[in-house]
Amino acid sequence: MKKIILSICALGALAGFSSCGDKAQTSQAFSANDKAMADSLAVAYGKVIAANAIQQLDQYISSLDEEAKGKINRADFVRGLKAVAERDTANVAYIMGVQAGISVWGASKQIPTMLNLPVNASTIVNSFEKTFSADSIGDGYVYQMEFQNLMQRAQESAQKREEERLSQAPEAIANQTAGKEYADSLVNTGEYTRSESGLVYKITNPGEGEPVKSNQRIKLRYKGMHIDGTEFDATRDEAMTTYAGRFIPGFNEGLLLLAKGGKATIVIPGDLAYGVRGQAPKIGPSETLVFDIEIEDIMQ
Repeated sequence: MKKIILSICALGALAGFSSCGDKAQTSQAFSANDKAMADSLAVAYGKVIAANAIQQLDQYISSLDEEAKGKINRADFVRGLKAVAERDTANVAYIMGVQAGISVWGASKQIPTMLNLPVNASTIVNSFEKTFSADSIGDGYVYQMEFQNLMQRAQESAQKREEERLSQAPEAIANQTAGKEYADSLVNTGEYTRSESGLVYKITNPGEGEPVKSNQRIKLRYKGMHIDGTEFDATRDEAMTTYAGRFIPGFNEGLLLLAKGGKATIVIPGDLAYGVRGQAPKIGPSETLVFDIEIEDIMQ
């Protein structure tokens, strides 16, 4: 509905602009050509917003379930348009209220979808009316910052809830279990070490000199595998030139164990790799990954 709202707001802006010149227009005598041009512009603009409205309305309808779809039709849309567009210019405050109402309606639909929170239009309207009708109003910037801070906290909470939900999916649980068993089996051989973060690694060659730092550019070769040994990614003919700290957390940690010429095999649990979301289609949720890595060079 974004484009519809923008079109209506644009129409409102045009109306506001033209109303400033109402007195001047009433004193002018327009020619037949002027009137014809005005009619042509009006018809053309009506076609533009109609075509845009049809596209956006149909797109919105397609996202609804069958019961909700039956409650929406173009006649209602036209009635809403006329309720504002054909109002006398003396009712500018009403039109501005309608525009604000569109924002409230949009927020009451978008916020619950984005954040999975029960935000409703009535609560927004009550807060609006209380603030709008007060004898004095606070600093708008303070209100804006309060809203932004709450949105950030709500987004973080929604993300946490979503990740908790995804972590309980059968595939995620299966991947996590299989990855832990695989990593444990390697550690039990005595050839691999497990760090405090949970990274499991075996250094076959530590390299020469100081270990790489995360802000240094390196020449790197690697091969990425699933725990069954199937390769999903690798450098090919030439080494990759990049910064050591630009990868997933477990990979970054493994690089910092090595100096120039260093080689290692690292086993990265899902929470240090791509997490509960994975990276479809190659990486599943909570999947443990295995990498053979080699630092060919460190550029100071």
